[in-house]
Amino acid sequence: MQVYMGMMFAYALPSEEVAAIIGVLVNSVFILFMGFSPPAYAIPSGYKWLYTISPMKFPLSVMVALVFADCDELPTWNETTQMYENVGSNLGCQPMANSPADVGHITVKEYTEEYFGMEHDTIARNFGVVIGCIVVFRILGLLALRFVNHQKDKHFK
Repeated sequence: MQVYMGMMFAYALPSEEVAAIIGVLVNSVFILFMGFSPPAYAIPSGYKWLYTISPMKFPLSVMVALVFADCDELPTWNETTQMYENVGSNLGCQPMANSPADVGHITVKEYTEEYFGMEHDTIARNFGVVIGCIVVFRILGLLALRFVNHQKDKHFK
């Protein structure tokens, strides 16, 4: 996806330098607001729109959800024994170790979904959005190749 965005900038902008600067600017903003650091819940409300339109949040969400939010049945917390019961073998089913006091007893899946907004149920949708972004960047790049002309005509001034 990043390659196709870079190709689109290279085709649409007048020089390599301008394309590189615009690419760095756009990538920096999108990487900052893709929901990892700061986490999705901590992004200020005025910047939520950047989180929403960031194309990089979708592949990150797919990868994180595949690893950290995969749990078929969440374990239950037993108040008597102060331990989780029925802990599954998946990483998402494991209890969070050394979690902050304000978080309390939480599993890796619950933490990933609550704090980062990356849910296992949205993997297919996010994968579709990644494919859609690639198609859009390719189409915009092709349109730029067809209709944008950066050559200077020496006969007309």
